[in-house]
Amino acid sequence: MGLIVALHGLPTGPRLWERVTVPRGYHLIRPQVPGLGADGTPDDFSLEWAATQLSQRWATDEADVLMGHDMGGVLAAMLAQPGQKVVLSGTALGPYWSLIRMTAWPFFNRAFYHRYAGRTFLRRGCLPEHRETLLDAFADHGPGWAERMRRIAMAMKPPRALGLDLRRNDVLLAWGRQDPWYPPFPVARAVAAACRGRLELLEAGHFAPWEAPGGFSEALAAFLPPPTERRTGDAAG
Repeated sequence: MGLIVALHGLPTGPRLWERVTVPRGYHLIRPQVPGLGADGTPDDFSLEWAATQLSQRWATDEADVLMGHDMGGVLAAMLAQPGQKVVLSGTALGPYWSLIRMTAWPFFNRAFYHRYAGRTFLRRGCLPEHRETLLDAFADHGPGWAERMRRIAMAMKPPRALGLDLRRNDVLLAWGRQDPWYPPFPVARAVAAACRGRLELLEAGHFAPWEAPGGFSEALAAFLPPPTERRTGDAAG
């Protein structure tokens, strides 16, 4: 059976993937991304630390597919090994993250974090008909969440050339056509060009796996081979 590891981003959680149906013969696991769950966020949080924790806890190098949304997409790219398939949604792999770090600056962080604790990202990032379900599922992360989000945003400094590194992998980009935070143009197209991935636009905002699970699942099924054919490049080597 093929294994898919799906990594959520900020400010969602593992439930982001619960509406996605994976192809027959594949098993989906949805880890809690370290630093984003009830166990808290270290003061020295970094993407490298989160990637190491995921690799040690979930043996991500043994997965057939790494799937990531938002910050989870960066972690998927960092963890990807040659021959693994990679699915990205609503993320960036280059200097676009410098704009995200700006949300942690004084004044900006009051609107994005300390006043609304991430609800701005949810409320304004989706199509109107999905707003209430997203807020119900992901708006409450417990005490201290606003400050934790700010610290995580400050640490969003992905390694250089992640997109080029992914040229060793088959990459699918399943993206919300109306994503306001990571627009298809220029963000998705820039990621697709960097990693030579295939871009599929879905009728959704930023949270495509939640907002358009049917289209997302169809794109995933068309992208993945039957499990008996997976990672043939590794076998041949």
